[in-house]
Amino acid sequence: MAAPRGGYFGKILEIDLSKQTAKTRLLTDEECRKYIGGAGMGANLITSKYKAGHDPLAEDSYIFIGVGPLNGTYCVSTRTSFVNMSPYTGLLSHAEVGAHFGNEIKWAGWDGILITGRSKKPVYLFIKDDKVQFRDAKNVWGKDTEEADELMKQEVGDLYARTAVIGPAGENEVPIACVIIERFRAAARTSTGAVMGNKKLKGIAVRGTKAVPVADNKKFYPAAVAAKKLAVEKEAWQGIKRWGTTGLLELKHWVSGSLITKNFQTTWYPDIEYIGAEEANRRFWKRHVACNHCPVHCMKYGVIREGKHAGLIAEGPEYETGGLLGSNLGLSDFAGMMALIEACDAYGLDAISTGGILGFTTECIEKGVLKPADLDGIKPQWGEADPYYELIKKMAYKDGKAGKLLSMGVKKMSEKIGKGSDAWAVHVKGKEIAAHDPRGDKGRAYSYAMGTCGGDHHEGTNPATIARWAMLNSMVMCSFVAGYPLAKETPGVFTAMLNPLCGWNMSDDEYWTTAKRIITLERCFQVREGISAKDDVLPKRLTTEKLPAGPKKDAVFTAEDTKKIHDETYSYFGWDKNGIPTDQTLKTLGIEYLIDDVREARKKL
Repeated sequence: MAAPRGGYFGKILEIDLSKQTAKTRLLTDEECRKYIGGAGMGANLITSKYKAGHDPLAEDSYIFIGVGPLNGTYCVSTRTSFVNMSPYTGLLSHAEVGAHFGNEIKWAGWDGILITGRSKKPVYLFIKDDKVQFRDAKNVWGKDTEEADELMKQEVGDLYARTAVIGPAGENEVPIACVIIERFRAAARTSTGAVMGNKKLKGIAVRGTKAVPVADNKKFYPAAVAAKKLAVEKEAWQGIKRWGTTGLLELKHWVSGSLITKNFQTTWYPDIEYIGAEEANRRFWKRHVACNHCPVHCMKYGVIREGKHAGLIAEGPEYETGGLLGSNLGLSDFAGMMALIEACDAYGLDAISTGGILGFTTECIEKGVLKPADLDGIKPQWGEADPYYELIKKMAYKDGKAGKLLSMGVKKMSEKIGKGSDAWAVHVKGKEIAAHDPRGDKGRAYSYAMGTCGGDHHEGTNPATIARWAMLNSMVMCSFVAGYPLAKETPGVFTAMLNPLCGWNMSDDEYWTTAKRIITLERCFQVREGISAKDDVLPKRLTTEKLPAGPKKDAVFTAEDTKKIHDETYSYFGWDKNGIPTDQTLKTLGIEYLIDDVREARKKL
């Protein structure tokens, strides 16, 4: 039960918005070593505090903003993790995001921020080292994320403070609302923006001045230098450095056959040349931008230079935003696509779910199960950006019939519309899936169907990488720098940093056991909420309709494919045939306190 020796300050900042109080929760070395930080630490804190059927928007619901032991050190490219129970899916969810926010939390002397309660009036937090201010948000409430970021920094008197804010979508508790970090990064897919809006928390500004303790810097620093050097030398992602993830738009179309197009009707979209990386390079990009201590600089800032959107400054397109708000909507209008992407960032909407909802809505119009009258007279149409822009604004404010309907999301929209629309309602566990069609990229099905959050694209492409990503999300490191290029060196390159940093002697076996513990802990939370093998499946369209064109023409995700991902994943993590962790697995992983909860959930299958 000793306090951590290095890598951690040994404390979490607990915020109660109802009482407007802040206190310190001490961490033990055992907690840190079992759950690491980020997603793992958040899963442990929230799972241990909640019982089955908890209301994610209850006053006592939590948001955990987590960092890992490597944040704030010389370790390359660390991030921030947001963990909460999603009011959109009813499941435990986590989102990892870049920029500098997480390192600032660590430099302020904290291993995470745990937020509960609900303010009576809108507030934002200013955290400077050990001092916490609850500031009146009257001047920033109602502002978009860009304005809120600037105003908060001006009001706290520190333009170098790092911010996390919500936009109008979060204030209006739109279920797909996200959190925007430092203007252009999004912690999305978790509904954290809606939870913050419900708590009347507009945002957080953080500034720190402390150094992270290191148990043995003579060994840690060379290990961190070696990890960065290895990431640069072995990086299979030089294309990401040059083109950002935008270059994947062309790759997924021409090579992988997995580019989402027109609500997953196909993956073949030759007009990708008008909205992909080469077009962005010609017409838009002005600057490469990196997160903290990152050699990849995958972010690309640009400005639209002509036409009705002239002067628009935005980031991207990334693969997901360009896919969901570009090819998915049949767009060949680059400036129009960028306007949609920037609108999502400004209003604080998850661009992936937004694109999925717009694609589904367009197909509903196309097939006649929705009429323009159902959407306040707006008629979405493949290739036309302006109607989509109007619908995005309506979603952010839940304005009119269109705003109220679309803000429900694809699953609930389909249930309300009926008329066979479930056949093209593409979601997993209630969440719209990302821009990789698993008929063309079958490994992505593991992430969508077997990953903790449901519908997410970044949780692994087989059981071993699901475990690998669990550790990355708990150490809170970027996959482009630490996941893909260092895959063959896992876990050696990481334990070489963790052990001298934290004063541990973590072996390879302990590393993988920790990964399995985190994934199984998250699974227990979902099982308590009714999740089992019946839910670990892809949507009907992907399992019944063959791809009509492209490099993977005639591909479909078969029942045999589904059985394969189930059998491999359940076996790897020690879960039964229904995807329920066994009593022995829970004992082996040291989370036996969940045995009774899991047994009770198993009875309901």
